[in-house]
Amino acid sequence: FSMHTHEDVYMVIPPVCTPPSNQVCKLVKSLYGLKQASRQWYERLTYLLIQHGYKQATSDHSLFVKSTSSSFTILL
Repeated sequence: FSMHTHEDVYMVIPPVCTPPSNQVCKLVKSLYGLKQASRQWYERLTYLLIQHGYKQATSDHSLFVKSTSSSFTILL
């Protein structure tokens, strides 16, 4: 899985770890408790829908449409 946009997320090292001064941890995966989690989930869903042939509407970014010769699907 790869997304077009990516945001690095950092956290302060917990005091129990006695870190060297001025250092932080870079998180490898977004966690559900973070503020960024819903945006990361939406970006992943958007990426996967587009990969499966859906088109994202310009007027409403939560609207996805897929049309074939035998079907028409709308996701909102």
